This record gives sequence, C-alpha cells and structure tokens, in this order.
Amino acid sequence: MCSSILQDARLSEFASTSDGELSLPSSVSFAILIPTVRWSPTVRSIVGSMLGVANQEVAVLIGDNSENIEKRAFLSEIQKINPNIYFVSHEKNIGSFQNFLFLHDWCKNIEFSAIIADDDFISPDYHPDGYHLLTNNPQASCATCGVTLVDVGDGKKVDVTQKSMLGTTPANRMRLWSASAARVTMYDVSRRRMLDNAIEYHRQSPLKGVTLLEDLWELSRLSQGEYLATPGHGLYVHYPATRTIGGDETERFYNLLFRDVGLSFPFVYFGSLSTAVQCAIFLLGRFSPIHDISQRHQCAQMVFNQIFKQSFLPNISGDSSQQAISTLFGESQRALEGFARFCKVSNNLPVEFNNDVLNWFIEIIKVLETKNEDPYLNMSFKFEKFAQSIMNIDAVQTEVP
Repeated sequence: MCSSILQDARLSEFASTSDGELSLPSSVSFAILIPTVRWSPTVRSIVGSMLGVANQEVAVLIGDNSENIEKRAFLSEIQKINPNIYFVSHEKNIGSFQNFLFLHDWCKNIEFSAIIADDDFISPDYHPDGYHLLTNNPQASCATCGVTLVDVGDGKKVDVTQKSMLGTTPANRMRLWSASAARVTMYDVSRRRMLDNAIEYHRQSPLKGVTLLEDLWELSRLSQGEYLATPGHGLYVHYPATRTIGGDETERFYNLLFRDVGLSFPFVYFGSLSTAVQCAIFLLGRFSPIHDISQRHQCAQMVFNQIFKQSFLPNISGDSSQQAISTLFGESQRALEGFARFCKVSNNLPVEFNNDVLNWFIEIIKVLETKNEDPYLNMSFKFEKFAQSIMNIDAVQTEVP
C-alpha cells in the first residue's frame, strides 16, 4: 500500500479560503464528500438533504468551487442549522479533480468516505445504510444498500445497481467486474484508504482515459476487498447527461480529457484504449494494491481484455472506421501493424498486454499528438516515461503465471 498520498501542506494551502473549520471531531468515522461548482435548485436539494444525515459520527464535507457569494451565504446558513456539515469556499475555482483531492485529504484520518455529484439525486438513507453495511463486514472494501439509477437525459431511469463482487482473491472478485457497467459504484461508501492507490496513479498520469478514474477506483477497491450490494430503501440517481455543455458526448470527452494535453480530436476514439492500457499498468505497477505477483498478472490481463474488447474494439469496427484508421495512420507502418495484429482477433482469444501493446499505444499517441519544439514536452515521451516510472517495463513482457 502507498502511504498517505497527499501532503499535509495541501490543506494549509487552502486554509485561508475556508468559511468553516478544517479540523474534524474525533467522533467522526464516516465523511460524505460533495465537490460542487454549480448553484441551482438541485445543489440546494442535495445539500439540504444532508441536514438529517450529518451528525457527530457522520460529517458532510463540501468543497465549493463556484466563486458565488449567494452560495457561500447559503452554505453558512446550512452550517448554522447543522454544525456537522462543513464547507470550504475556494477563492478561485481550483478544478473538479483538485477539489476532490482537497476533500479526500481533508478526511484523511476518517475510516470511511463517499462522494456525491452536485447534480445527482440521493435519498438521505442511501449512504448511511451503506456505511452500516460496510462497518459490519470487515472483508468488504465498498458497499451499497439500495437502488442505483441512471438517467442519460431521455427521462428514462435505468436500474444499474451493481451486483456483489465477492471472492477470496482479487482475481476472483474481478471476474465479476464488467468493463461496460455504469460506474455509479464510484458514489458508494468505501474504506477511504483503499482509494489512495487509484487516486495517486490518476493524479500522476499525464494522460487520462474514458472512465479511467472510475475504473481505477473500482479496481483498487476490488484488489483489497469485496464489493457488497444488498436491497434497501436507499436511492441514488445519476444524471451524466447534465454535464454535457454544448456538443455531443464525444466532443465533451475530447474537451474534458484530451484537448488540453496536445492530442488531436481523433484521439477521443482511443480513449477507452488508454483506459485499458492504464488499468493494466496500474494493476502491474508500483501503485498496485495487489501484493501477490501471480494475482497482479491475472488481474491485469483479465481487466485489459475486458476493456479492450468491450469498450475499445466496438469504436473501431465497421468499414468506415477501418477507412479512417488507414487514413489517419497511413504514414505509420508500426501503428498499422498493431491494428492488424491486436484488433483482428477472435473474441474467444485473449490479447496479452505486453511491451508490444504498450509500444503500439505510444505509437498511436505519436501520430495524433501536436509536436512540440522540445520533444520532451510531447505526450508520447511523457507517457512512455510515466509508464517506465510506474513499473519495471520488463514486467509486462512476463508470461502470465
């Protein structure tokens, strides 16, 4: 396990922006985190629903990125009603991921935590019930008690409640994991320390991927314990479509993940390949929570194949996609050879994640990156060095035990 991944100085960095207290009572054992930037009736509803949840044992921590005076006044009034709801209003928007890191570090001495998106809906009993389920099952890393729904914007709420993922080894538990399932388990109650490895990997990686944080989060927990799901009265409704601001989902992912790191728009279609590669690197490398080498290899290969075949290959199937690949990569023989070698396999045959796959992925980055005058600033160079720093690069060439 990694030691504490965030420095104590990170809290003092933001101390001057707080309208509340940064210290938490020793009685708190569960922290509900709400990173927020919006100011809407939904946000008021989410925060208001916590009035009956927060108590001496359960603290609600709010990181406010809105820079909105009216919202700060609202949060101050909420805190007066229930002093177990704490908030920090940052002077300037520090970004969504940094805001989450701030909250995660704020509760570093708390055993259990959960996160809420500020535009979702949650019933007051959803997290407390999951928390009590987790405290009664020491073998578990994460738990939910109730029903989870997703509304993608069409008004149809689809039940995406995850089934329990049980087993005595990481590989046993990950066999029940699905690369195509909605990642709403991100909002369930966790043993907080079991997220540290995933968060640190994601923080250091120069390149993100579609659902990468959610996948790392889930795999880090499954590496260390079971996921428990039981019936209950709790309800969580996730509204991913409300995060789209102009354009379609593909454009949103590109703007969010790849535009600002020097990759051209077509790379968005390789975002799930980035996730497959990086999940394998995470499970194999120095941030892996899995201590047994054999288990590391089994899990990395299994997860890579799931994401590669279920999420990536469908993006490049069809005649039009093949023509686009030929056009994009026509001047890179290495990239084209990789497509022919790795992407035209039977669904019954596994694709082994090894150094050849990693080098092929880096070649794709080279073709689609904006070239800098200083080659050390190119994403292909930065990602290659990052991968080498995470693990002994020869490890990916080792046969699965």
